[in-house]
Amino acid sequence: MSLVSTMPPTVTTLPQGTQIPSAAASNTTLTQNNFLQLLTAQLQHQDPLNPLSPSDFAAQLAQFSTATGVQSLNTTMNAAGGIQAAGLVGHNVAVAGNTLVLGSGGAATGAFSLSGAAKDVQVTVSNSSGNLVAVLDLGSMAAGSQTFTWNGQSIAGTTLPAGNYSFAVAPTSAGSTAVSATPYSVVPVTAVVLNAQNGPTLNLGDGAAPVALSAVQQVF
Repeated sequence: MSLVSTMPPTVTTLPQGTQIPSAAASNTTLTQNNFLQLLTAQLQHQDPLNPLSPSDFAAQLAQFSTATGVQSLNTTMNAAGGIQAAGLVGHNVAVAGNTLVLGSGGAATGAFSLSGAAKDVQVTVSNSSGNLVAVLDLGSMAAGSQTFTWNGQSIAGTTLPAGNYSFAVAPTSAGSTAVSATPYSVVPVTAVVLNAQNGPTLNLGDGAAPVALSAVQQVF
C-alpha cells in the first residue's frame, strides 16, 4: 500500500522581525555583505520539502561573483581613465567645433579631418561678427587628420588682435569622389572632473564647453 501525502503545499514566510537588507532604503546597490545576509536568510527559511538544490546555490554564487567582477573592472577602468585624463591638463586638444584661438603671440592652430585625398585645401577665417578676415591655401593634403597654423595676418596684411575666430575648410577632391572636411577646435585642457558613472570630463579653456575624454580627437 502506498502512502500519498494530503498535506497542502507549504509557503515559506519569514518570521516577523527578520531583518532583510534593503538597497532601496539607502538608495544604493546591494553589496557583498547584503547578498550574504539575504542568502543566509534564504537557507534558514527555505521550504524543508523543497530545499534549495546545490546547483541553484552554485548558480547564485556564480551570478554574484560575475556582477562583482564587472563592478570591480568598471572601477579600475574609470581610475585608469582618470589618470590618462589628468595627463592632458596643460595640453591643447582637438575637439568638435570650428573655433580658432589666436593667442597673444600671434599664432593659432586649427585641425580638421578629410574624408579623402584633396588636391587643394582652402581655409577661410572669420571674426566674431562673421566677416571674412583671412584666407589660407594649404595645398594638397592626404585623407585623415590634418592641422594648420594661422599667423594672425588679415587679407590686407595687418596683424589682427588676439581672440576667438571661426574657420571653414573647403577641400577640392583629387579624384572623382567628393571630399568632405570635419573641423576641430584646438583648445587647452584646464582641469579634469572625475565622475564614477560617466568617466572623466575635461574642462576646457577659451570658452569651450566641457567634454568627455572620448571626445578628444588629437593631443598637442
